[in-house]
Amino acid sequence: MPIRFNRSKDDRQAALWADARRAATWSPQQQAALDQWLEGRPERAELLRRHDALISDAAVIWASQRVARARPAPRGRQSAPRALVIGGGLAAVCGALALVAVLMPRGDLIVGSRGVPQPVALADGSAVLLNGLSEVRVELDDKERRLRLKGEGFFEVAPDKERPFSVEVDGVRVTALGTRFNVDQRQTPDGKVVEVVVFEGVVKVMSNRGMWMKVRAGERATVLGGVVERETMFRPEAETDVPSWAKGWLEFNEATLASVVEDLERATGVQVKLADPGVGRALVSGRFAYDRPEDALAAMAGIHGFKLTRQGADHFEISKG
Repeated sequence: MPIRFNRSKDDRQAALWADARRAATWSPQQQAALDQWLEGRPERAELLRRHDALISDAAVIWASQRVARARPAPRGRQSAPRALVIGGGLAAVCGALALVAVLMPRGDLIVGSRGVPQPVALADGSAVLLNGLSEVRVELDDKERRLRLKGEGFFEVAPDKERPFSVEVDGVRVTALGTRFNVDQRQTPDGKVVEVVVFEGVVKVMSNRGMWMKVRAGERATVLGGVVERETMFRPEAETDVPSWAKGWLEFNEATLASVVEDLERATGVQVKLADPGVGRALVSGRFAYDRPEDALAAMAGIHGFKLTRQGADHFEISKG
Protein backbone atom coordinates (compact mmCIF):
# COMPACT_ATOMS: atom_id res chain seq x y z
CA MET A 1 0.00 0.00 0.00
CA PRO A 2 1.60 3.30 -0.96
CA ILE A 3 1.76 6.09 1.57
CA ARG A 4 -1.20 8.28 0.78
CA PHE A 5 -0.92 12.03 0.68
CA ASN A 6 -4.30 13.74 1.10
CA ARG A 7 -5.36 17.36 0.99
CA SER A 8 -6.42 18.13 4.55
CA LYS A 9 -9.40 20.21 3.36
CA ASP A 10 -10.78 17.27 1.36
CA ASP A 11 -10.12 14.93 4.26
CA ARG A 12 -12.11 17.03 6.71
CA GLN A 13 -14.89 17.60 4.16
CA ALA A 14 -15.15 13.84 3.57
CA ALA A 15 -15.58 13.35 7.32
CA LEU A 16 -18.34 15.96 7.34
CA TRP A 17 -20.14 14.24 4.45
CA ALA A 18 -19.79 10.83 6.09
CA ASP A 19 -21.39 12.11 9.25
CA ALA A 20 -24.12 14.15 7.60
CA ARG A 21 -25.51 11.38 5.43
CA ARG A 22 -26.06 9.12 8.43
CA ALA A 23 -28.61 11.60 9.77
CA ALA A 24 -32.34 11.08 9.31
CA THR A 25 -32.53 14.58 7.83
CA TRP A 26 -30.31 13.71 4.83
CA SER A 27 -32.02 15.25 1.81
CA PRO A 28 -31.93 14.87 -1.99
CA GLN A 29 -30.39 18.35 -2.16
CA GLN A 30 -27.54 17.22 0.09
CA GLN A 31 -27.05 14.12 -2.03
CA ALA A 32 -26.84 16.25 -5.17
CA ALA A 33 -24.23 18.46 -3.51
CA LEU A 34 -22.24 15.39 -2.47
CA ASP A 35 -22.41 13.95 -5.99
CA GLN A 36 -21.09 17.25 -7.35
CA TRP A 37 -18.24 17.24 -4.82
CA LEU A 38 -17.30 13.68 -5.81
CA GLU A 39 -17.63 14.14 -9.57
CA GLY A 40 -14.40 13.31 -11.35
CA ARG A 41 -12.48 13.01 -8.06
CA PRO A 42 -11.85 9.32 -7.23
CA GLU A 43 -9.49 10.29 -4.40
CA ARG A 44 -12.40 12.05 -2.69
CA ALA A 45 -14.54 8.93 -3.06
CA GLU A 46 -11.77 6.93 -1.38
CA LEU A 47 -11.59 9.41 1.50
CA LEU A 48 -15.35 9.23 1.94
CA ARG A 49 -15.23 5.43 1.95
CA ARG A 50 -12.60 5.44 4.66
CA HIS A 51 -14.50 7.88 6.84
CA ASP A 52 -17.64 5.78 6.41
CA ALA A 53 -15.62 2.79 7.62
CA LEU A 54 -14.32 4.76 10.61
CA ILE A 55 -17.85 5.64 11.66
CA SER A 56 -18.76 1.96 11.66
CA ASP A 57 -15.66 0.73 13.51
CA ALA A 58 -15.97 1.13 17.28
CA ALA A 59 -12.52 -0.36 17.79
CA VAL A 60 -10.93 2.59 16.02
CA ILE A 61 -13.38 5.37 16.74
CA TRP A 62 -13.07 6.96 20.11
CA ALA A 63 -15.42 9.84 20.14
CA SER A 64 -17.46 12.25 18.14
CA GLN A 65 -19.19 14.98 20.05
CA ARG A 66 -20.01 14.80 23.72
CA VAL A 67 -23.77 14.38 24.08
CA ALA A 68 -23.58 17.22 26.57
CA ARG A 69 -20.35 18.65 27.92
CA ALA A 70 -20.03 16.98 31.28
CA ARG A 71 -20.29 19.21 34.31
CA PRO A 72 -17.71 18.64 37.03
CA ALA A 73 -18.98 15.96 39.38
CA PRO A 74 -19.52 17.00 43.01
CA ARG A 75 -16.24 16.60 44.80
CA GLY A 76 -15.88 13.41 46.73
CA ARG A 77 -18.53 11.61 44.68
CA GLN A 78 -17.97 9.56 41.55
CA SER A 79 -20.42 9.26 38.73
CA ALA A 80 -21.21 5.84 37.29
CA PRO A 81 -19.42 4.57 34.19
CA ARG A 82 -21.21 5.55 31.01
CA ALA A 83 -20.84 5.30 27.28
CA LEU A 84 -18.18 7.84 26.35
CA VAL A 85 -18.98 10.10 23.41
CA ILE A 86 -16.30 12.75 23.61
CA GLY A 87 -14.05 15.11 21.86
CA GLY A 88 -13.98 15.94 18.22
CA GLY A 89 -16.84 17.05 16.10
CA LEU A 90 -18.03 16.13 12.69
CA ALA A 91 -14.64 16.38 11.03
CA ALA A 92 -13.11 13.82 13.31
CA VAL A 93 -15.28 10.82 14.07
CA CYS A 94 -19.00 10.57 14.28
CA GLY A 95 -21.94 8.69 15.69
CA ALA A 96 -22.97 7.52 19.13
CA LEU A 97 -20.80 4.66 20.39
CA ALA A 98 -21.46 1.64 22.52
CA LEU A 99 -17.92 1.96 23.83
CA VAL A 100 -17.84 2.13 27.63
CA ALA A 101 -15.06 4.11 29.22
CA VAL A 102 -13.16 3.24 32.35
CA LEU A 103 -14.11 5.72 35.06
CA MET A 104 -11.07 6.98 36.93
CA PRO A 105 -11.32 8.13 40.53
CA ARG A 106 -8.36 9.74 42.24
CA GLY A 107 -5.02 7.95 42.51
CA ASP A 108 -5.67 5.13 40.05
CA LEU A 109 -3.37 3.87 37.30
CA ILE A 110 -4.58 2.61 33.95
CA VAL A 111 -2.32 0.91 31.41
CA GLY A 112 -3.24 0.76 27.72
CA SER A 113 -2.83 -2.47 25.78
CA ARG A 114 -0.81 -2.73 22.59
CA GLY A 115 -2.94 -1.70 19.63
CA VAL A 116 -6.02 -0.79 21.71
CA PRO A 117 -6.75 2.90 22.44
CA GLN A 118 -8.40 3.18 25.86
CA PRO A 119 -11.04 5.84 26.59
CA VAL A 120 -11.01 7.03 30.20
CA ALA A 121 -13.72 9.15 31.83
CA LEU A 122 -12.51 11.19 34.81
CA ALA A 123 -14.69 11.90 37.82
CA ASP A 124 -14.40 15.67 37.23
CA GLY A 125 -16.05 15.41 33.78
CA SER A 126 -12.77 15.47 31.84
CA ALA A 127 -11.79 12.66 29.49
CA VAL A 128 -8.66 10.98 28.18
CA LEU A 129 -8.04 8.80 25.16
CA LEU A 130 -4.96 6.76 26.01
CA ASN A 131 -2.97 5.37 23.09
CA GLY A 132 -1.75 1.78 23.10
CA LEU A 133 1.29 0.91 25.23
CA SER A 134 0.67 4.07 27.28
CA GLU A 135 -0.35 4.62 30.87
CA VAL A 136 -1.72 7.39 33.04
CA ARG A 137 -2.04 7.86 36.78
CA VAL A 138 -4.84 10.17 37.91
CA GLU A 139 -4.66 12.29 41.07
CA LEU A 140 -7.68 14.50 41.75
CA ASP A 141 -8.08 16.56 44.91
CA ASP A 142 -9.72 19.79 46.04
CA LYS A 143 -6.86 21.99 44.79
CA GLU A 144 -5.63 20.44 41.55
CA ARG A 145 -6.09 17.73 38.96
CA ARG A 146 -2.79 16.04 38.12
CA LEU A 147 -2.19 13.26 35.61
CA ARG A 148 1.14 11.48 35.18
CA LEU A 149 1.54 10.13 31.66
CA LYS A 150 3.83 7.63 29.97
CA GLY A 151 3.37 7.33 26.22
CA GLU A 152 0.63 9.29 24.47
CA GLY A 153 -2.79 10.61 25.35
CA PHE A 154 -5.44 13.04 24.09
CA PHE A 155 -7.06 15.14 26.80
CA GLU A 156 -10.38 16.96 26.89
CA VAL A 157 -10.50 19.09 30.02
CA ALA A 158 -13.64 20.05 31.90
CA PRO A 159 -13.34 23.71 33.00
CA ASP A 160 -12.71 24.28 36.70
CA LYS A 161 -10.89 27.54 37.49
CA GLU A 162 -10.36 26.52 41.10
CA ARG A 163 -8.53 23.31 40.21
CA PRO A 164 -5.86 23.54 37.48
CA PHE A 165 -5.53 20.50 35.23
CA SER A 166 -1.99 19.36 34.44
CA VAL A 167 -0.31 16.48 32.64
CA GLU A 168 3.25 15.58 33.64
CA VAL A 169 5.65 13.50 31.53
CA ASP A 170 9.46 13.34 31.62
CA GLY A 171 9.64 16.41 33.84
CA VAL A 172 7.45 18.44 31.47
CA ARG A 173 4.26 19.93 32.90
CA VAL A 174 1.35 20.88 30.61
CA THR A 175 -1.30 22.97 32.37
CA ALA A 176 -4.77 23.92 31.12
CA LEU A 177 -8.11 25.14 32.49
CA GLY A 178 -10.48 24.03 29.73
CA THR A 179 -9.12 22.85 26.41
CA ARG A 180 -8.25 19.87 24.21
CA PHE A 181 -4.68 18.81 23.56
CA ASN A 182 -2.48 15.83 22.75
CA VAL A 183 0.71 14.90 24.62
CA ASP A 184 3.22 12.47 23.14
CA GLN A 185 6.42 11.12 24.70
CA ARG A 186 8.97 9.55 22.38
CA GLN A 187 12.62 8.60 22.08
CA THR A 188 14.59 10.21 19.23
CA PRO A 189 18.26 10.07 18.23
CA ASP A 190 18.67 13.43 20.02
CA GLY A 191 17.07 12.22 23.24
CA LYS A 192 13.62 12.05 24.81
CA VAL A 193 11.14 14.50 23.30
CA VAL A 194 7.73 15.56 24.57
CA GLU A 195 5.36 16.94 21.93
CA VAL A 196 2.23 18.91 22.77
CA VAL A 197 -0.38 19.74 20.10
CA VAL A 198 -3.26 22.03 21.05
CA PHE A 199 -6.61 21.62 19.31
CA GLU A 200 -8.68 24.06 21.35
CA GLY A 201 -7.87 26.73 23.93
CA VAL A 202 -4.47 27.47 25.45
CA VAL A 203 -2.04 25.45 27.53
CA LYS A 204 1.12 26.33 29.40
CA VAL A 205 4.09 24.04 28.69
CA MET A 206 6.89 24.12 31.29
CA SER A 207 10.11 22.10 31.15
CA ASN A 208 12.11 20.74 34.08
CA ARG A 209 14.50 23.69 33.58
CA GLY A 210 11.76 26.21 34.26
CA MET A 211 11.43 27.36 30.63
CA TRP A 212 7.79 27.79 29.63
CA MET A 213 5.57 28.96 26.78
CA LYS A 214 1.89 29.39 26.14
CA VAL A 215 0.70 27.22 23.25
CA ARG A 216 -2.56 27.98 21.47
CA ALA A 217 -4.93 26.05 19.23
CA GLY A 218 -3.22 25.19 15.94
CA GLU A 219 0.26 25.26 17.52
CA ARG A 220 2.68 22.54 18.53
CA ALA A 221 5.36 22.66 21.22
CA THR A 222 8.30 20.30 21.57
CA VAL A 223 10.48 19.94 24.64
CA LEU A 224 13.99 18.50 24.26
CA GLY A 225 16.71 18.78 26.87
CA GLY A 226 14.63 21.23 28.89
CA VAL A 227 14.23 23.63 25.95
CA VAL A 228 10.69 24.46 24.82
CA GLU A 229 10.11 25.34 21.16
CA ARG A 230 6.81 26.36 19.61
CA GLU A 231 5.61 26.41 16.01
CA THR A 232 2.41 26.90 14.07
CA MET A 233 1.33 23.62 12.55
CA PHE A 234 1.68 23.36 8.78
CA ARG A 235 -1.86 22.01 8.71
CA PRO A 236 -3.58 23.57 11.74
CA GLU A 237 -6.25 21.19 12.95
CA ALA A 238 -9.82 22.44 12.97
CA GLU A 239 -11.24 23.24 16.37
CA THR A 240 -13.43 20.15 16.07
CA ASP A 241 -10.58 17.82 15.13
CA VAL A 242 -8.71 15.18 17.10
CA PRO A 243 -5.23 13.67 16.63
CA SER A 244 -4.77 11.57 13.53
CA TRP A 245 -4.01 8.44 15.58
CA ALA A 246 -7.48 8.68 17.15
CA LYS A 247 -9.05 8.59 13.67
CA GLY A 248 -7.18 5.56 12.33
CA TRP A 249 -4.39 7.49 10.59
CA LEU A 250 -0.70 7.95 11.17
CA GLU A 251 0.76 11.20 9.88
CA PHE A 252 4.43 12.19 9.76
CA ASN A 253 6.59 14.99 8.44
CA GLU A 254 10.26 13.98 8.30
CA ALA A 255 9.96 11.74 11.35
CA THR A 256 12.57 9.05 11.97
CA LEU A 257 11.58 5.53 11.05
CA ALA A 258 12.24 4.51 14.67
CA SER A 259 9.65 7.06 15.81
CA VAL A 260 7.15 5.93 13.18
CA VAL A 261 7.59 2.30 14.22
CA GLU A 262 6.97 3.27 17.85
CA ASP A 263 3.68 4.92 16.87
CA LEU A 264 2.69 1.96 14.70
CA GLU A 265 3.34 -0.45 17.56
CA ARG A 266 1.18 1.60 19.91
CA ALA A 267 -1.70 1.94 17.48
CA THR A 268 -1.83 -1.49 15.84
CA GLY A 269 -0.16 -4.04 18.11
CA VAL A 270 2.54 -5.08 15.63
CA GLN A 271 6.11 -5.50 16.86
CA VAL A 272 8.93 -4.29 14.64
CA LYS A 273 12.66 -4.88 15.06
CA LEU A 274 15.05 -2.44 13.39
CA ALA A 275 18.17 -4.35 12.37
CA ASP A 276 20.57 -1.47 13.09
CA PRO A 277 20.46 2.19 14.24
CA GLY A 278 20.99 3.48 10.70
CA VAL A 279 17.63 2.04 9.66
CA GLY A 280 15.90 3.82 12.52
CA ARG A 281 17.38 7.20 11.55
CA ALA A 282 15.84 7.16 8.05
CA LEU A 283 13.25 9.92 7.61
CA VAL A 284 9.62 9.26 6.72
CA SER A 285 6.94 11.72 5.57
CA GLY A 286 3.38 10.86 4.65
CA ARG A 287 -0.06 9.95 5.84
CA PHE A 288 -1.57 6.49 5.80
CA ALA A 289 -4.23 4.37 7.47
CA TYR A 290 -3.02 1.81 9.99
CA ASP A 291 -5.69 -0.77 9.23
CA ARG A 292 -3.04 -2.81 7.33
CA PRO A 293 0.24 -2.22 9.18
CA GLU A 294 2.26 -4.71 7.10
CA ASP A 295 1.49 -2.73 3.94
CA ALA A 296 2.43 0.51 5.67
CA LEU A 297 5.74 -0.98 6.80
CA ALA A 298 6.43 -2.31 3.31
CA ALA A 299 5.80 1.11 1.80
CA MET A 300 8.13 2.86 4.23
CA ALA A 301 10.84 0.22 3.82
CA GLY A 302 10.55 0.37 0.04
CA ILE A 303 11.07 4.12 -0.09
CA HIS A 304 14.53 3.73 1.45
CA GLY A 305 15.44 0.44 -0.23
CA PHE A 306 15.16 -1.47 3.05
CA LYS A 307 14.01 -5.06 3.41
CA LEU A 308 10.89 -6.00 5.38
CA THR A 309 10.84 -9.54 6.77
CA ARG A 310 7.94 -11.18 8.58
CA GLN A 311 9.21 -13.12 11.59
CA GLY A 312 5.90 -14.35 12.92
CA ALA A 313 2.33 -13.25 13.41
CA ASP A 314 2.50 -9.45 13.76
CA HIS A 315 6.30 -9.55 14.16
CA PHE A 316 8.52 -7.90 11.53
CA GLU A 317 12.12 -6.85 10.96
CA ILE A 318 13.34 -3.97 8.80
CA SER A 319 16.92 -4.22 7.63
CA LYS A 320 19.13 -2.72 4.96
CA GLY A 321 18.53 -4.37 1.58
